[in-house]
Amino acid sequence: MSKSPRNWPQGVQYLHSPVYHSSIPPSIVSLLRNSAASSSSTSISSLSSIPIAPSSHIPNQTTIQKIELASHPAHGQLGLFASKKIPPNTMIIYYLGQVHAEQRTTSDYDLSLIRLPIQENISIASIDDPGYIHIGIDAEFMGNEARCINDYRGIAQRPNALFKEVKHPTTGQIRMSVWSGTKPIPKHEEILVSYGKGWWKARTTQDD
Repeated sequence: MSKSPRNWPQGVQYLHSPVYHSSIPPSIVSLLRNSAASSSSTSISSLSSIPIAPSSHIPNQTTIQKIELASHPAHGQLGLFASKKIPPNTMIIYYLGQVHAEQRTTSDYDLSLIRLPIQENISIASIDDPGYIHIGIDAEFMGNEARCINDYRGIAQRPNALFKEVKHPTTGQIRMSVWSGTKPIPKHEEILVSYGKGWWKARTTQDD
């Protein structure tokens, strides 16, 4: 069992690679694991534009810290901070978790990974988007440091990082990653992204 980083939350499994949920058909799992070599009948033309992650990706650029600032929206919770100066337009970390094809509206750690057209009889096709399967990554119960990244709203004027779909440089695996923006992120600064208006709208609806 791999050692988790400092300040890792109790009860959450630490991952070094994605875990695939049974809700994803085997043919789609094969495609996600190796987009180049997969023989899936699913159309993969939409995958050709996904960039390959840099093989020179520098690990250990971040540290998990408890938010002590009382005015911070995530006060008392965790945040992810730069442990060294991160140059602009640089891959910081992969966003790892359980890759699934379910609607997990109650998880605050669920990201959309990719939307794929289906060319076979798969019952998991989206109800709201017939002919497509929606793949997500949920880090609620398992993940890596990236699950601690907070939304910029109420903290900064704009995010200093963003999500990008990438292919793993050696396996071709489709993953979500976090990159710095057009400006460097200073050492000790919190890494912040935009969760998107849809995320906040869903949470507001649940609270109501």
